[in-house]
Amino acid sequence: MGLRAETSPYAPMNRIRAARQSLGWTQNDLADKAGVSARTIHAIEKGRPCRQATKRKILRTLGVPWDLRTEYFPGVRKVRHPIVLEQIEGARSA
Repeated sequence: MGLRAETSPYAPMNRIRAARQSLGWTQNDLADKAGVSARTIHAIEKGRPCRQATKRKILRTLGVPWDLRTEYFPGVRKVRHPIVLEQIEGARSA
């Protein structure tokens, strides 16, 4: 039986929640201190993705070094490779 991401003690989003709770903060407290909405904190703790700038604000507010971001936020987004000019020209001539 697998555990759901939000109930697993090892789920990265639960690390955000655990860090917040260890400081005695509510979601509203963290949101105010980080300069994001409470809705954003709620979504992140439920496992929704967010922007890098939001991750930085939250981790900085919680006192977590940026180098540890992968332990708090799962799946780093991959950067798309730029389309090579030859591929564009090849598609045009096809």
